[in-house]
Amino acid sequence: MSNTPRAVAYIDLGALEENCRSIRRHLSPGAGLLGVVKADAYGHGALEVSRKLESIGIDYLGVATIDEGVDLRKGGVRTPLLIMSGLFSWDEIEPVVRYDLTPVVHDEALLARFVARSKGLIRPVKVHVKFDTGMGRLGFKPQEAETIAGILKGAPGLQPEGIMTHFPVSEVRDEYGIGQIKTFRKVVDTFKAAGFNPPYVHMSSSGAIVNYPEAHFSLVRAGISLYGSHPSRALEESLPLRQVMKIVARIAFCREFPAGVALSYGRTFTTDKDARIAYIPVGYSDGYPRSLSNKGVVLINDRRCGIVGRVCMDWILADVTGLDGVESGGEAVLLGEGRGEGVRVSANEMAEYAGTIPYEILCKISRRVVRTYI
Repeated sequence: MSNTPRAVAYIDLGALEENCRSIRRHLSPGAGLLGVVKADAYGHGALEVSRKLESIGIDYLGVATIDEGVDLRKGGVRTPLLIMSGLFSWDEIEPVVRYDLTPVVHDEALLARFVARSKGLIRPVKVHVKFDTGMGRLGFKPQEAETIAGILKGAPGLQPEGIMTHFPVSEVRDEYGIGQIKTFRKVVDTFKAAGFNPPYVHMSSSGAIVNYPEAHFSLVRAGISLYGSHPSRALEESLPLRQVMKIVARIAFCREFPAGVALSYGRTFTTDKDARIAYIPVGYSDGYPRSLSNKGVVLINDRRCGIVGRVCMDWILADVTGLDGVESGGEAVLLGEGRGEGVRVSANEMAEYAGTIPYEILCKISRRVVRTYI
């Protein structure tokens, strides 16, 4: 088995396209779509995903770091690229200019240094100006909007192409979020009064696509929804999506045990009757969460089979007692659709069992799981 991968992640680019269409159907008239492809496109492969999104007319792409943006440019991606975490020093400006990247600016001290240094640039650097309307993370204060607009008026080397902010909670609609929208509108109005009319005004992430249509403005940032998961399972009916990633592993072997036998590390599971156990050569080193010990579910022959015992670094054990046709070499679906209608294990379900969020489930799938694009 030396040349056989332990597990394969099948990335369905057709499902990615369907999700894009589903998202666009929910957007307000005139709103464009930014596809978030940071963190290797949430584990799906940033270059392949970006090429697909570019081929179907995505308006913008978002990454976290300059290196992520440079890798996409070197891979031939020409779509506008937003560096969402911004820059941390002027030394980073050279690749930004060379590879036509668009950084977010969110710090006044750094902005002042950029203004002073940008006067020597051959052409202006496009930037998106971020305001903190309630996230408590990156961004200028809303009450600084007039001051920041004034600074940018005197900065011919910087071109404010966008204004943005961020919801801390977009999975539910509440007064806090509505208040953020009102605050952000005042910021945008202040910039317009100062003579700026940026083509990109954006606030909405995946949850806000459904919950805050008035916050779509001219651009919506879709991340987890592109890949077929929802920031909250409450949104599943409102925004139909298909899981883009399907992880399939081969069963290495099966063993039978009588009642009273402890299985795996820590003896956290003991058989209470005669049992048949399938051994699957995938573990937390592949990104399968250890927190799914005695909780997780895999699909074998289209039946949901529980994980028993501790998830190991390289192994998980599934209870296949009473299930016919389970042998060495058979398939176990760790994530994604089975063959039967409605039979699946979603990233949201895995996250609930693991006590985390689907973003983490997808981003932690290691490179040892081979990506195959279909």
